[in-house]
Amino acid sequence: MYKIFTKSSILLLTSFIMSMTQFPLFAQGQAQVDIWELMKRRDLRLSEIDAIANEHFNRIGKVRGTGYKQFERWKYEKQFHLDNNGFILPDDYDANQYNLFNGLGPSPSALSGAWTELGPFNWTRTTSWNPGVGRITAISVYPLNNNIIYVTSPGGGIWKSLSGGNQWVPLNDQNNAMMDLFSVAVDPTNQLIVFTGSSAGNLFRSLDGGTSWTTQNTGMGNVRKILFDPTNSQVIYAVGSGIFKSTNGGSSWTKVLTANIEDIEFQPGNTSILYASGSDVYRSGNAGIGWTQIGVANGITTSARVILGVSPADPQTVYAIQANGSEFGRLYRSTDGGNNYVTTITGSPGTCTNFFGYESSGCGTGGQAWYDMAITVNPLNANEVHIAGIIGWKSTNGGISFSPETEWSLPNTVGYNHADIHALEWVGSVIYSGSDGGIYKSIDNGNNWTDLSNSLGIRQFYRIASSKTDAALVTGGAQDNGSGILKTSGWIDYLGADGMDCLVSPINSSLIWGTSQYGSLYRTSNGGSSYSGISEPATGNWVTPLAIESNTNTIYAGWNGVYKSTDLGVSWENLSVGTINSNLSVLAVAPSNAAYIYASNNANLYVTKNGGTSWSTIPMTVSITSIAIHPTNPDKIWITSSSTINRVLVSTNAGTSFTNISGNLPSIAARSIVVDNTADEGIYAAMNLGVYYLNKNTTSWTNLSDNLPLVAVNEVELQIASGKLRVGTYGRGLWERDVLSTCGIPIRLNTTNIS
Repeated sequence: MYKIFTKSSILLLTSFIMSMTQFPLFAQGQAQVDIWELMKRRDLRLSEIDAIANEHFNRIGKVRGTGYKQFERWKYEKQFHLDNNGFILPDDYDANQYNLFNGLGPSPSALSGAWTELGPFNWTRTTSWNPGVGRITAISVYPLNNNIIYVTSPGGGIWKSLSGGNQWVPLNDQNNAMMDLFSVAVDPTNQLIVFTGSSAGNLFRSLDGGTSWTTQNTGMGNVRKILFDPTNSQVIYAVGSGIFKSTNGGSSWTKVLTANIEDIEFQPGNTSILYASGSDVYRSGNAGIGWTQIGVANGITTSARVILGVSPADPQTVYAIQANGSEFGRLYRSTDGGNNYVTTITGSPGTCTNFFGYESSGCGTGGQAWYDMAITVNPLNANEVHIAGIIGWKSTNGGISFSPETEWSLPNTVGYNHADIHALEWVGSVIYSGSDGGIYKSIDNGNNWTDLSNSLGIRQFYRIASSKTDAALVTGGAQDNGSGILKTSGWIDYLGADGMDCLVSPINSSLIWGTSQYGSLYRTSNGGSSYSGISEPATGNWVTPLAIESNTNTIYAGWNGVYKSTDLGVSWENLSVGTINSNLSVLAVAPSNAAYIYASNNANLYVTKNGGTSWSTIPMTVSITSIAIHPTNPDKIWITSSSTINRVLVSTNAGTSFTNISGNLPSIAARSIVVDNTADEGIYAAMNLGVYYLNKNTTSWTNLSDNLPLVAVNEVELQIASGKLRVGTYGRGLWERDVLSTCGIPIRLNTTNIS
């Protein structure tokens, strides 16, 4: 049989082949770095990036430490940020569309009522193996008053403490451009002057201690570090897609080196000498005007990710720690002010020196050195070096040998600091650590660590679920920090890894299901005091959908089809054999008739009205992100999509045809939708930014976002008994507000039919 290629398919194939040649697949030693660079590409469609990545991971494997998990996490989020041709939209697109919505149309602002933040603000472990609050990327402590601390989060924005980390406040929840941050620095002589940098290449400045901010520069790449000259705070350096220098307090900037840079340090006591690193090491002897690359002749033997450490105790000593793919590569030491280096230790699992792996013995393989890596040196003893990746290590002999000072999981006998450490800062006698679980400190040279994350509301929820019988109980699964449960007594953490979709029994609030990556399923029957693993019949998507009947414990899961269990997950029946053979992204069961099941793999809608005996497959022109079913009419459904045009659609005939009711919604992706049980048929739609309300008596959507932080809302849920609307955000935790009960003029719909 011959296959006929259309002109469009040939062009797409040509584009893919060209992309493959433009992005060669390197050897395994550099694979993680290459994947990280691939994720920065904007000249390829997301589908093309995914194809290149899949070929790469099929070749090197998808096990822990290969970067596969990080890629899947990135890909999952980017699906909500695509134009109609499948290319990733600019970073400021959503914010611009949201601002446009707020300036146009009837009733753009919220009705009466406000959101209450529910946290979590700390963690309380029951059986979780890696609990934490959320991701921290950078720490800056004011040197003249160590009670003043700033931290940044990639999703939670920038936070400030005036109490040494005992209490935190967010500084800019209403500026979406400042919610994905990777660096922060406070002026060493003026606590009111603060700079922070974003992954989108923007640099922000505050002159009032973080109350207000202005954009000082754009196009810097991911701003990984900001450095003040300690002798003249008008001189500032920022690094990203190069080294940028300001001599007027940040009002203007000059690019002094073009290279991908993520670390920069002064020689202690001499601000004319600087060291910088990215995949190579650089030195400047004239205050950053000119730079010399330090190469093989100077002792830096390979090119790979490097970060730096210095100590005032010996200004001539410089440490450069280097990755080898995902693992620990080398530690270099210079004793002549960064001109020449010697290797003090070379990493190898065979010699138990893979300090970036998961094992505190150093004997394991793998790691995430392209993602998490940090170093700091004792300011009073240049021979005491602390490094970190997944766990933390300490050397007292100038980097010749290391011993573990933390473990990444609980319980352990070494000490706990959450996995994936991105920042180590030594200020005075205190070491601060920033990781995927929060901020920690040690006051005894790393022997013991204290969690300072209390009140940091930066959890990145993928999914939430409310109890039907206990109005206070909510469970949620979050990136890096597993699955937790909110009760009247507070939060508990009972599962580790990345927490994903979850369920609460409608008849027993102590019976809860949770998942981790790819649909690994767990169950607790005692409200999270303990859990048991469930053998799943297949591997699913990064976020594998779950559903439950409205008044029974019969559960459903969407691995590579629709599966049903009537015994709490002990055994499963595949209801969609012969119809569905791909991993599902959305799954819903009608509350009034469980024989109606709706599922989607993004591109297709699958419908059964007889419990799976037969299915209809409805091709869609949009990528479905969620499905809500009318509480009493199983044929009426609402869907959301990642389309910037057809954001919300309704069908009254079980998906046979749809009407676009997006109306005045901002032109951004919608992620989740629920419908209330009132005669008004009120619907709540959660989007990349904001939550919006419409009912059959109103003519336009109302923005309910008032004091809700401007971050992505991954799921919206109703708790009927208490009259609460709850949302799980991707970076600012769980929030709730009262539901609406309104009436008005008959609804006026956009009647565009897309089926």
